[in-house]
This record gives sequence, structure tokens and C-alpha cells, in this order.
Amino acid sequence: MARSGTVRTFDVWRIGAFAVIATLVLAGLAALVTPPRDADAPTADALQDKPQRTLASSFEHHFGGPHDEAKWYKSDFYYPNSDHPAWKADLIHFEKDRIELEVRRQRTAYKKIAGAEYHRRGFHHFGRYEVVMQAAPGSGTVSAMFTHTHQQFGDPHDEIDIEFLGKDLTQLHANYFTNGRQHGGIYIPLGFDASKEVHLYAFEWEPDEIRWYVDDRLAHTARASDMPIPQAPGRLMLHLWSGGRDQVGWHGKPTFKDGARAKYFCLSYQAAGDDTAQCSDTFSAKRSSH
Repeated sequence: MARSGTVRTFDVWRIGAFAVIATLVLAGLAALVTPPRDADAPTADALQDKPQRTLASSFEHHFGGPHDEAKWYKSDFYYPNSDHPAWKADLIHFEKDRIELEVRRQRTAYKKIAGAEYHRRGFHHFGRYEVVMQAAPGSGTVSAMFTHTHQQFGDPHDEIDIEFLGKDLTQLHANYFTNGRQHGGIYIPLGFDASKEVHLYAFEWEPDEIRWYVDDRLAHTARASDMPIPQAPGRLMLHLWSGGRDQVGWHGKPTFKDGARAKYFCLSYQAAGDDTAQCSDTFSAKRSSH
């Protein structure tokens, strides 16, 4: 009887230890896949009242030099059950006169692709957005500048996009989402390969209209009569990625070379009613690869 009691006590301890280890493993996995809460994101209590956000000020930023944690955020996580890749902070490269975002075939958990995402802290609203950039080469890449917010910030999914799809880099893909509803692709012919030249791209966001520009040319206008225009302030983001099977028809088969990079030289936001410096003040198109 004593021997039997000893065995039962050992089994209880073994089961308890297993439960503790399992709990720690699950907590570690949750930390890996859950994106860290951005300091700009409201807390759960704040979401209940949904207070008016303080909007970011106008700015002009010429890239070059080290990362500034107070103004910029480097994504370093992945979303489960998403076609997006794992976002890796070490795929953001800070060069003398630009940043470069990289995409690689690099496994993180079940994700087979690693990409790079960099965004300006704060929430931005109506105004003019400009980027000077050179898209990444290769089928399967998506090089982008866009505004975005989502349910994780207590908002609808509102988004305005400037994107370059690797399957045809002679087009700009413009798009927008309003309360989760997607307008659908707007494909704008460029007359050049966006991965071989540096150009300025912009959009002007007003309550009832969005206008996209290529250099100084008005390329497309979307009006509220076509589909309601986004109204929620959003984060201003840059990223380079390649998606899963469901994205192949959109961005092309992922045949890009490992280490393909998109290059960003300048980013600016001029809030509606402001008269502040912009990238276009000093930009001149560069007709060759940088």
C-alpha cells in the first residue's frame, strides 16, 4: 500500500509539472504571434468611449541616418491566419540617403516569407501624402505606401493605397477601403518601370474625394459618388511583402530574387489647410536605378 501511495504521489507531481510547462509554452507562442501593442493604439477602456484622437502634425522626412523610435515603428511580428508574411525588423535597412525594405524566403513558424513594414507613429487624416520611392523588382512583390486603420484600433477598416505589384511594374495600383468594403483595383499606367526609376507618388485625401498623382500628373480621382470615401484617421505605413496562394493572381507568382528591396527616399504629410514643406519641394525624377 505504501508503494502504491508513493506512485500516485509521483504521478500527481508529474501531471502538475507537465501542466506548468504546457502553460509556459503556450504563453511563449502567444507572445510570438501577437503583435506588440503600438503605443499609439487605444486601450480597451478607451475603445468603449471612443474619444477623439489627437491627430499627427504635418511633416516632411528625408530618410537617411538611424531609426528614431520616438517617431517611427518597426514591425516585428506576424498575424496568424493571414496571407501577409512575418514582419521582420532586421529586414529594414537604414542607408545614407534612404531606407530599404527587404523581402526574403525565410521561415518564421509556418510563415514561409518574411517582409518589412515601417510606419510613422500617430494617426493622420485629410491632407496630401507624398512618397519618393523605387519599387522592388520581381514577380510576387508588393511595394507600398498607404494609410490604414482597423478593428484593432477600435475603427472600421479604412485604407488608402499606393501599391506596385511585381507582376507588372509599369502600373500603379491604387485602391481604398471604407468600413471594410474594398473599392477594387484601379490600375494606372506609368510609362516606365517603377522598379528601375525613382519617382514621386502622392494622393490627396478629402472627405468626399481622393486624387492620386504620379510626379506632378493627376492620374486618377475617386469620388464619394463612386463609393464612400474613408473617414477614419489612419497610420501612415510603408511595407514590402509577398503573400500566400490567394494573392498570386493579384501580385504574380513569387519568383522574385531573395533579398529584393524597395527603396524609400522621402515621405511627407501635409494636413488639410497647412502650407508646410513636402517631398515635392525638392524632388526631381531620377531616370535610372539608384
